[in-house]
Amino acid sequence: MIKIACVGDNVVDINYIDGMINPGGNCVNVAAYCSQLGFEAAYVGVMADDGYAKVVTDSLTVNGVDISHCVYMHGETGRCNCKLIDGDRVLGDENDGGLVKSDPLVITDEIVEYLKGFDIVHTSCYSYIDDQMYKVKEAGIPILYDYSTVWNEENVPETAKFADYVLFSGRDGLSEEENLKMFKDAVDKYGYKLSIMTMGTKGAWVYDGKKVYTKKPYNVEGGAIDTTGCGDSWISGFITSYMDNKLRLDRMKATSQGSFIVDENYDDAMANIIEISMCMGNLRARYTSQIKGAYGCGVPVEGFKG
Repeated sequence: MIKIACVGDNVVDINYIDGMINPGGNCVNVAAYCSQLGFEAAYVGVMADDGYAKVVTDSLTVNGVDISHCVYMHGETGRCNCKLIDGDRVLGDENDGGLVKSDPLVITDEIVEYLKGFDIVHTSCYSYIDDQMYKVKEAGIPILYDYSTVWNEENVPETAKFADYVLFSGRDGLSEEENLKMFKDAVDKYGYKLSIMTMGTKGAWVYDGKKVYTKKPYNVEGGAIDTTGCGDSWISGFITSYMDNKLRLDRMKATSQGSFIVDENYDDAMANIIEISMCMGNLRARYTSQIKGAYGCGVPVEGFKG
């Protein structure tokens, strides 16, 4: 099975409505979800020295994620919040991303050597390490980059210089056509190997330069307890299934005698790998929707010392 390293952001989500502090952040979530799916996962990031950071690291340890190469510094963990204001549920940011943004992780030679032991590295736009990812690229490690909704005509070509796979979250303010234009341009115009877009209850799209694959979410009518982390869990289910099966297929083709596996057969197998991987994304996201917080492991706000 593949090994995945998630490099970058970590935060806590403080829900003042239900009184819980939950670990989170794109890279933290993906690492936890991949480990829960049975894959070997690691998280590498800069950790603060406050009580909130311990909530994050404790949760990763409980979920079997390797945090041996995290860097610990003085500062604050990023804090997102959820409050009830005049009857409305309002999301906010308490300290502008905390240490991850003010003092981003420095990708040292030691970290690069460690990452060479993994089959894929995942990072995000909230990790603030784009200018260092060339080090990982030069080491020959495939990279998945998550843009969330923070994508535009300027930044997507820049990350194509180091990332192999790109994930977008669709924007509510744009038409489906406008969203999907960037989704396709990522491969056709900027050279990513695979482009992925998730749009909540509208479903998910994957494009490999040959075909656009679509998948509606499973059992939307079944309701959700909390949708926090559903996008992160979708990509976790997808990318682990995709990479695991692709690497097996590539090894088989590389060691086959003569023309045992012809290009037509390979392409057919890859198309089916994308389809089943999208199903795995749907299943993981549906599972997550029934959990309070991104993946649980929350602690009460009352009496907490940050």
